[in-house]
Amino acid sequence: MIDPRQPDLGESGSAHMSVIYFLVLVGVLVVIHEFGHFIAAKLLGFKVMRFSFGFGQPLLRVRGPETEYQIALFPLGGYVRILGEDPEDDIPEELATRAWSAKPLWQRLIVVFAGPFANFCLPIAIYFVTFAGDTELPAAVVGDVLRDTPADRAGIEPGDEILSIDGETTRYWHDVEQTVHNNIGNELRFKLRRAGHNIERFVTPIEYRRRKLEGPSSRHGLIGITQAPFLPQVGVIDPTSPAGAAGLQTGDLILSVDGSAIANWRELQSTLNGQARRMNIMYMRGQRHQALGVTLLEPKHAELITKAEHDMSGNRQTIHGLAPAEMFVAAVEEESPVDLAGLRPGDLVTRLDDKPVRHWMVLERLLQSQPNREWKLSWQRSVAGKVVDMSGTFTQVFKSVRDEYGNPAPLLVFGAHSSFERGEGSMVSIDGPIRYAASRAVEHGGEAIRVMASSFFSVLRGQAPSDELGGPIMMFRVASVSGAKGWEALFLLIALVSISVGLINLLPIPVLDGGHILIFVVEAIWRRPLAMRTRERINVIGLALVAVITVLALRNDVVRYIM
Repeated sequence: MIDPRQPDLGESGSAHMSVIYFLVLVGVLVVIHEFGHFIAAKLLGFKVMRFSFGFGQPLLRVRGPETEYQIALFPLGGYVRILGEDPEDDIPEELATRAWSAKPLWQRLIVVFAGPFANFCLPIAIYFVTFAGDTELPAAVVGDVLRDTPADRAGIEPGDEILSIDGETTRYWHDVEQTVHNNIGNELRFKLRRAGHNIERFVTPIEYRRRKLEGPSSRHGLIGITQAPFLPQVGVIDPTSPAGAAGLQTGDLILSVDGSAIANWRELQSTLNGQARRMNIMYMRGQRHQALGVTLLEPKHAELITKAEHDMSGNRQTIHGLAPAEMFVAAVEEESPVDLAGLRPGDLVTRLDDKPVRHWMVLERLLQSQPNREWKLSWQRSVAGKVVDMSGTFTQVFKSVRDEYGNPAPLLVFGAHSSFERGEGSMVSIDGPIRYAASRAVEHGGEAIRVMASSFFSVLRGQAPSDELGGPIMMFRVASVSGAKGWEALFLLIALVSISVGLINLLPIPVLDGGHILIFVVEAIWRRPLAMRTRERINVIGLALVAVITVLALRNDVVRYIM
């Protein structure tokens, strides 16, 4: 029995760790920002009097040869004090040339900008460490090819190694994705290696768009290849078909046909669609073990006897009764759009707007491209031993949910889910890991800064809701959740928050770095410093604006986490 009066040591320990994660988050951000100011001031010869982590009463103070270092009571910030910043400073004659006001305007500008610049450099350093830990990457080897796509029509096949695109070497799958994304509508020359021979294929990436609830759609390139192969996992909709008669079921994973190993669905389909005959099938079937909470795989054998028929056009076709498992519905959310349209678990999705759809990922992309329109979905269902064709219309809805950090997020609801296994694509060792880590860190960091800046200024322009702003409670929450995942997750969070801190400090608001930069620019244009009374008024306005932003962030915290 648990005594309710006794504290839960697990929860207490978790709370203590949450505090530690929060202090690490704030501490790293404050130190990095102020270190940017500090190192720039030192390099340019300013007299730095104090480097402080936190505000208020000092808790720990160490005096260096020139600078005093301290940790103060309130850790939500910090500062670097330079001689002469305060007009009331008593400036010794021997230090007059090192005072703030004595230095050229361009040097003061560098010192102010160095803080946000350090915030932008920190993510790149974190990403470098993250990427430096990689030893292998997905190789530029085609795992599978989607039907009726540019790659399929160009003759690219699973297993092809992509040596180069338009003469540029492609060692990693990332290289292929970037090139395709950057060349929508442009014909690309693929140099491939297949079965020991080099061949060329010409492919033109097409565009698909992904739309969100608010804001513009994002543009993506597509040629129809995947790095991970589609495993030969099958589904059976007709119990009277050859597959149903052989005892095969939805979810079975085919291992071999007549002793020949089967690697992917396309290989299986090619084997099944040959001449009608008797086949020996080896496969694995998953059995859910409730006590252990795992799915155990059991090897099985079946004899599949395919048969030949002629369709209405007189074309001969082989009937086997197997379909890709990915197009079978594993679950349907209650009261969701497709639930109301009549779709049920076990149904086989066949068409969208009367056009064949053969891959679940293609279905999801089409739905995401136009989230607000009405769609017609067609499917098959086994009813009393017969296959019945059915269809229904639906319109996706946006549902407000909370992510793992407790923030509201719009979720586009279709309502049906598939369950299938993807294979593992080829991997290759990294050539020049340090060079790779540096280039990827700069690339990833630059993209993160671009995306964060776009979102940040969308809020400022009123194009995104102001409730996305967060204060200390939100920072505590995200630090706690990320830290619980591990230190790597926490530092990846620090990378993103550091960008936000840098962007906020560049706002042209007095008392922030951006406000100081604006004043320096004005002084440079006027060729004289602003009057003291003008500076004081500007600072009062800046403090008022910062107070408004702070109140708004705290209000959002209260609404998000307390009310």
